[in-house]
Amino acid sequence: MMNHPHIRAVAILFCLGAFSAQSQEVQESLIFELPTDARSAALGGTLMADVAGDLHAAAYNPNLLDSSHSGLIALDYVNYFSGIGLVSVNYVRQKKRAGMTQIGMRALNYGQFDAFDAAGNMQGTFSGSDLISFVGWTHPIDSTWTVAAQVFAGSRSLNREVALWAGVEGFIQARWPQKRLAFGAGISGFGRQWGWKGTQPNGALPWNLQWSFVKGFQNAPFVLFIKGNHMEEWDLAPPGTYDDSIDPLTGDVIPSKVFKFGDQLMRHIAIGTQIKLGPNGALFVGYDYRRRAEMAASQRYGTNGFAIGGEFKVREFRLRITRNTYHFAGSSTHIGLTFNPRRFKEGF
Repeated sequence: MMNHPHIRAVAILFCLGAFSAQSQEVQESLIFELPTDARSAALGGTLMADVAGDLHAAAYNPNLLDSSHSGLIALDYVNYFSGIGLVSVNYVRQKKRAGMTQIGMRALNYGQFDAFDAAGNMQGTFSGSDLISFVGWTHPIDSTWTVAAQVFAGSRSLNREVALWAGVEGFIQARWPQKRLAFGAGISGFGRQWGWKGTQPNGALPWNLQWSFVKGFQNAPFVLFIKGNHMEEWDLAPPGTYDDSIDPLTGDVIPSKVFKFGDQLMRHIAIGTQIKLGPNGALFVGYDYRRRAEMAASQRYGTNGFAIGGEFKVREFRLRITRNTYHFAGSSTHIGLTFNPRRFKEGF
């Protein structure tokens, strides 16, 4: 099975990702880091595996497509902070041969900014945005393994500053339905930026090596999710996190009490659970250690890093919503809607 050309193609992408770490990186974008899907956001981030298909999550990983999604449209919206909003849409078709194909787009709006000239005079307002379009494919290797690839192209603009993007993403998943078990890994955001107007730099886009482990239970109505993020870099902590401090009165050195290895490990990890509420509903709860650690203000943690969401069906629509807490000052709201445009037309 490991000699299959699709497996080799994914392995090559993983190797290229390792080499790209040596090149200069440009500023990252929330369009790759922030999941628009409410369920994924509540379960710890973009899903690399699942025990069942998920059309919304498939926008970030085509391996989560299945035949029941053919002809469906998924719409997602995120109300982030300070006027920042993110929208995503993807549409799925079944290939003539085995596998699925999707097309879609994501757009991030940074809101309006005040413009001033060199003398400080008001010159109106301007906007900023990031935009990508993508095409993804998934192909089954056998009854357990599937591989997927997704290509994307887009742009970043802020007034007169414009850059262009292009890249490719690769994923692999193993699913054992009888055991209610799944594992997957992938590289997302692997690409390059080219400065087009203004002073935008050329360089590699920040990429993300991720994995997911998912376990369901035969006699329990919940599924557990464990997610690993940014495995391409071990130390994700801000500079100075593990430094000793100095007592301002005595000048004595105060050793850091942070368990360095444990903190570094947990900054990669997010966990979540889905609780089934019947055929037409589910509850999602998740926890992200890194977000809780980095978004504390004056040691005020509150519910930082926690997320809660739900899903329910109304007629021909399936709705999902999540609240994701970043710090005590506010949370992001993720809303998703799935529908079949043909049934929608027939029903109305």
